[in-house]
Order: sequence, then structure tokens, then C-alpha cells
Amino acid sequence: MKRIAIVGTQWGDEGKGKIANYFSSHFDWVVRYSGGANAGHTVYVDGIPYVNHLLPSVEPSGHSKAFLGSSMVLDLEQLIEEIKAMERTGPGLASRVYLDPEVFLVLPWHKQEDALLETRTDKPLGTTRRGIGPAYTDKVSRKGLKLYSLFDEQMLSEGLERLYEEKRSRYGEDITGGPVQTHETLLELREELISLGVNFATSLDLSEQLRNDSILFEGAQGVLLDLDFGTYPYVTSSSCLAQVIASSGFSVSELDEVFGVVKAYATRVGTGPFPTEEEGNVSSEIREKGREYGATTGRPRRIGWLDLPALRYACEKSAITSLIMTKVDVLVGIDEIKVCTGYRINGRISDIPASSYDFFKAEPVYNSLPSWKSTGDTSFSRFLEFVERTVGRRIAYISHGPETNQILQRNELSKG
Repeated sequence: MKRIAIVGTQWGDEGKGKIANYFSSHFDWVVRYSGGANAGHTVYVDGIPYVNHLLPSVEPSGHSKAFLGSSMVLDLEQLIEEIKAMERTGPGLASRVYLDPEVFLVLPWHKQEDALLETRTDKPLGTTRRGIGPAYTDKVSRKGLKLYSLFDEQMLSEGLERLYEEKRSRYGEDITGGPVQTHETLLELREELISLGVNFATSLDLSEQLRNDSILFEGAQGVLLDLDFGTYPYVTSSSCLAQVIASSGFSVSELDEVFGVVKAYATRVGTGPFPTEEEGNVSSEIREKGREYGATTGRPRRIGWLDLPALRYACEKSAITSLIMTKVDVLVGIDEIKVCTGYRINGRISDIPASSYDFFKAEPVYNSLPSWKSTGDTSFSRFLEFVERTVGRRIAYISHGPETNQILQRNELSKG
């Protein structure tokens, strides 16, 4: 496989970072193609946890290069913090990081606006307050700044003046830090990136090299948080589908495989519909065993059973060819495993939502399956076969622990 994409199939937090890290040593490039610092993944390497929100899942001491694509919104302070943390284990990592100058900037005012929007409404969306929604809003409204403006000080100054006036006219003195101060801060961040050895290049600049190299495309969040097809308005502000890699200057037609990452159960952070949500002792047990707390916010994740109608929906919307199941070890010892096989909507049962509206009205229909003690149990194999048969996708890999190397190919199960 020369070019693959890794996509979340649920509401994010499926373990995409670990999966991307597992594959990354076999690829020349790891491309992050959407989202911003509202995404977060924890990767364990030799027992050491790395929590990244912007950096793709490259190994600190590996050879793979990281490319942050133009469809992202970039918080420079956060990025520098992550690079420095990774440099402590893998000196020289910064020289393997490439930023597309077309990427859009998240400014301090975007974060302030994000918090104001959440606190001024009776029905907050439960955002991470990282400024992602306001940044994407400004991008679409053609009001913000791209990374290349840092290398044109007149463009930077004029852009900041315009944006500051617009924010102040809307929010008044709640917007702090004037354009001069922000200008100086951004130039300092630019110089710090340069001193670290970070590269600035578009996909066109690298086209000849990329044409011959292998590429792993790493998505953010999950299909059910997609702006167009997720549980709107309780979604992120960008696309979470594999197809959006085209917006970062790459060809979707060249993909050899699209892997969908799915937990053996389901989780969700924040508000919004969650058909298979479970409350009580079993949800608390799964949350603690699975360490189900947001990597970005630290908020406890809502817990639910594996939702196969939602999984089928994600596979269809994001052109997923194979699945990778994570957290199978968390369900060890759970007496009864429930799996949602259909939705009852207005008295009719459906095996796949027709639109995102159905998630708001769905009443789950469950099958109960026996638990397992290890990946070698017959009951675990039957669980996998049941999922594959119902969803119509093969499960190619299974993750059975937090470490990057705790991943099995399907044909290795008998050895587990």
C-alpha cells in the first residue's frame, strides 16, 4: 500500500493517532489534512504518552515527514509546544515538519470569540474553545489570515487591523489584545518556527517528491462529527471524510485503501444525539478501564454500545474499504456485550440512517453477545464476524492495548 487514509468512524476518539503511528514507520509522509487543535490523540511509545493536537502521528525518532495541509486551521503556539515536546525524545523532528503556507491561522481573537459564543447561549454546543469554529467562519467569510501572511508584514498588519475592528464591533471590550500586540506575537512565533528548523512548502512545491513517495493521510475527529453529514449542529466545523484530502492538494483517486477506525464500543464528548448511550455501572466501568477522558479537554466521555447502523453510514459516506477495531481489551470481563443492529424510527426499523436527522430520532435495536477473555477466544472471533457480516467491511487489524505495538493483524488472532 503506497497511499492510505485513516478516518474515524464515530464521534472521534477512536484511537486514530495510535493507528496512524503504528503505520507511519512504513510511510515516507504522514499528512494531516483537516481540523485544528480541537482534535487530540494520545500515542504511547515505549510507555511514554505523547498528546498531540496538530502534529500528525510521526514517531519522534523515526524517518517519516509530517505535512500539515491547507484545509487545517493552525494554532502556532500549540504547534510549537508540541514540536518542542516531541524534540525532547526525537531531536531533529522539527526538520521533518512541513507547513503548507496556505493553511489558515487561528488567532487569539478566535479563541476569545469561541468562549463568548459558548457562554452567551442557553444551549452551548460544547466546543473545546480552541477557536476552531470562529476560525473556519472567518475563512469562509474571507476575513482571516493564512500562514503566508507572516512573511508579508504589510499584508499581516492590514489583515489584523481589519479583523480586530470587526471583532470589536461585535463583541466590544471582551475582545482583548490589539492588532499591534498580535502582530508582534505572530512574528515571534514565525521566528521560533524558523529557528526550530520547520519547513514551509505547498503540495505543489513538493509534487515531484510526493509523486514517488508513500503517504499516510491522517484525519481528525470522526464521520459523525462531519460538518455536512454528522449530527448537525453538534459537529465540528470542518469535513472529517477521506475525500477532503483533495482540499489539501492531493488526489483521492490515488488512495489504495481507506481504513475506518472504530472502537469496540462507542463514546462521545459534549452534547448531541448518541443513540446507544449507556448510563450506570457498566458505562462507568468502561470509562475507567478505557481511560475515556478527552485528550484535548479532559472531559469524561459519554459511553455507549457499538452502533452498527452508524458504522455502516460512516463507511458509505467516507468510502471506507476496511476497518480497524480498537479498545477490544476494555470489554474483557463485561458480562454482556450489546451491539446495536438497527434503528427504530417512527415505528419502522432501518439498518442505516438515511440522513443525519435519523440520529436524533433513533431508538436502538440490540443484539446481545457473550464477552471474551482474550483475542484468542471463540466468542471474540464471533463478535468480529458478526460486525463484518452486518457492516459489509472486513476488520483488518485489532488494537488490544494502549501501546502502539499492541496491534494484531486479523490473521494473527490465533497467536493472541
